[in-house]
Amino acid sequence: MIFAAVYGFFLIFLIALIFAIFLTIIYFSKNKVLAELIICGFILVFTINFFYIWFPIKENTELKIGSYLLTTDYNATVPEVSFSLGNKGYLKKLNKIKDNWVGYIYDSDEAVLENLRAEEELVSLLEEKEVEKNKIEYNKNSGYFIINSQNQLFHLTEEQAKEKLKVKKLNLKNPEKIIRKYGEKKEKSTFYKIIDDYFIPFSDNGIGIIGYEVIKYFAILILILRIIYLRKLLKKEIKRKDRDKWLFRKLY
Repeated sequence: MIFAAVYGFFLIFLIALIFAIFLTIIYFSKNKVLAELIICGFILVFTINFFYIWFPIKENTELKIGSYLLTTDYNATVPEVSFSLGNKGYLKKLNKIKDNWVGYIYDSDEAVLENLRAEEELVSLLEEKEVEKNKIEYNKNSGYFIINSQNQLFHLTEEQAKEKLKVKKLNLKNPEKIIRKYGEKKEKSTFYKIIDDYFIPFSDNGIGIIGYEVIKYFAILILILRIIYLRKLLKKEIKRKDRDKWLFRKLY
């Protein structure tokens, strides 16, 4: 909850700051119409990138890797997102190199540090011996792995993975990016789930995918209409200035 409050305050502060800067630029600009047109164009490009590239409303949440299902796990309590490869463990990084899936699975200590849900699963409320047993079992799959149609190799070092794949770099990425690209089962993306859980207190179910889609298209439409209006206004202003110059030359 504290994280969400800080994040929300920072986001609101950043938006307010950018808005204030834009207003200042328009106010002190000699050609206010041109300044507003440029700023609206910038906001339109930003909005399109925001909804279609950086934070798409719907994204893939599952990816089949060999016989394992890589899933996106959202924990609303923190909030946090984790990626679990079936019963093998939690993923830190992932990539597809030719026909091979290669990635890194946290060991037990890393998983607990990075993921509170992992702590619930790994740390039993029974005896300390049971905790150690769980850690040993979990760590059997930790480290780098390679999965393809022929083999499933786990608990590798980085050098072993490079050697088997015959590459110099693995270029592992955030699993979320890989799931977006190759996965399936589209659902509301994590970003909007966080907004629903922490910034939409009046609704148990949040805004919903359709609601966010309406906001997206409405924002883009308003900006496009504003840009069209400003372009027409700018053309009229240019024509008026040209006419004034022509009259001034004719008179003097």
